[in-house]
Amino acid sequence: MTTLLLRADGGATIGVGHLSRCLAFAEAAVGCGWRTLFAGDLGGATWLADRFTELGVPLLAPAAFAEVDADVVLVDHYGLGELPEVRERARLVSLEDGHWGRREADVVVDPSLALSARRPDGSPVLLAGPRFAPVRADVRAARRSGFAAGDPPKVVVVMGGGAAAPTVAAALTALRDTGVPLSARAVAAGPVPLPEPAPGQRFAVHPPTPDLPALFAEADLVVSAAGVTLTELCCIGVPAALVQLVDNQAAGYTAALDQGLAAGLGTPADLPAAPEVLRHLLLEPARRRELAEAASAAVDGAGAARVLDAAELTVREATEGDTETLLSWRNDPLTLAWSRGRQPVARSVHESWLRVSLANPDRLLLVVEQSGIPVGTVRFDRDQDAIWEVSITVAPDHRGRGLAGRVLTMGEGALHARAEPDAVLANVHEDNEASLALFRGAGYRSAERPADGPFTWLTKPTPRRVVHSFGGCPQPTC
Repeated sequence: MTTLLLRADGGATIGVGHLSRCLAFAEAAVGCGWRTLFAGDLGGATWLADRFTELGVPLLAPAAFAEVDADVVLVDHYGLGELPEVRERARLVSLEDGHWGRREADVVVDPSLALSARRPDGSPVLLAGPRFAPVRADVRAARRSGFAAGDPPKVVVVMGGGAAAPTVAAALTALRDTGVPLSARAVAAGPVPLPEPAPGQRFAVHPPTPDLPALFAEADLVVSAAGVTLTELCCIGVPAALVQLVDNQAAGYTAALDQGLAAGLGTPADLPAAPEVLRHLLLEPARRRELAEAASAAVDGAGAARVLDAAELTVREATEGDTETLLSWRNDPLTLAWSRGRQPVARSVHESWLRVSLANPDRLLLVVEQSGIPVGTVRFDRDQDAIWEVSITVAPDHRGRGLAGRVLTMGEGALHARAEPDAVLANVHEDNEASLALFRGAGYRSAERPADGPFTWLTKPTPRRVVHSFGGCPQPTC
């Protein structure tokens, strides 16, 4: 049985976002039959403690992190720095958000909507983008299948555990100043002064609740900080107006606006100018529907499972010692049936090809292993400066075990750890339904390229990379 140790902290100043993500991993791991433990400070979040207890996950003090024997250690923490001692005893999975929480690990996860430039640091795998965002089960259960506008609109205001009462009050005041009839409910840990409502408006403040996802699902609009809650709102498919509370939310805030996933209200200092943006959203259901549909498409809620799948595999660059294995996979009848050449390759030709491939800076040839046994290979060839073409083969004796998607994920993760691709291309035979389903399930879509005979082109763009800035964000925008 695999043992997973989770490490995160929460509290009044840092909120519960890291804890919420760890809970998503705990749910996925317990569902896989893994022994799961948590070490950290829950910061008084009793609903999180209750959920961990329901799962049978022991809650340990932060100091226990250095003592527990585990197969996989997952860290979601900005303040711990490098952890070489952990990698000596376990596979280290590390979550980061742009530059925050960055460390070398066996598997690095950056679930950001926009990636920051990342210098290779020895981490063999980088799982990048919202496809790997961990989402709790109650959030996935609240995922909406459509959009229906209420009259008057229901609005939820939630700024996270680190937000001061004046920020929540300023958001409510901005809603009041729209003059639009509405029902607004703020979720806050402490008292918040309520503005005098305009005609047809109602305001209320309630303490944090574990039923927040269901509350979001019933809302016509959520005014939220641009932290981890943004991921949950996207998964549920609810229109949002975002506030950038702190610097580490800047990249996600900007990306959400650029990708049409949410409207922007700026920083807390910009909230006095926010009523116009909010008025447009409240009076235009079609605009809210656009935001909700785009957000739902960006985050499907399966990120935690994908990360844990990767934690059980390893990936390395191929060597000449892989000659026999790669040749046998290359000449397998099923592989040949869907290849361009469709003819077996002689050993001497293969040996020459492998030597050239290993020396080619525009080719990355990888072997994916499970428990030290090779189960597949992924090859990337540079098509243009930052465009790579992918080819994947699963070992014949490991087919039918659900490994193809995991092998592809590991290959893409290895490419992201070594390069900064703008997009990845796949060239698939039009009748190869299994491969077409594999790539489409991994986020590939039809490419604007002429068909290559019976082979069709698919492409998967990389989340846009950004340069982090400090001290401000774009002005309010819808």
